[in-house]
Amino acid sequence: MEKVMKVFEVRGKFRQKGETKNFSRNVSAPTESAAAEKTLALFGSNYKIKRRHVFIEELKEAKKE
Repeated sequence: MEKVMKVFEVRGKFRQKGETKNFSRNVSAPTESAAAEKTLALFGSNYKIKRRHVFIEELKEAKKE
């Protein structure tokens, strides 16, 4: 059984060096919870930002073009 990967649009804010910044990112994942987890992991690995400093405000399936 093959999992279908969907594209999710994730929007929110993160804190870095005392500043709050907005972000918007597209993530491939099978479910919404997996997309949220992947977003947190990417911020940690790419920008060294702790999970508690990333605030996901909106997570929805991206529109197909």
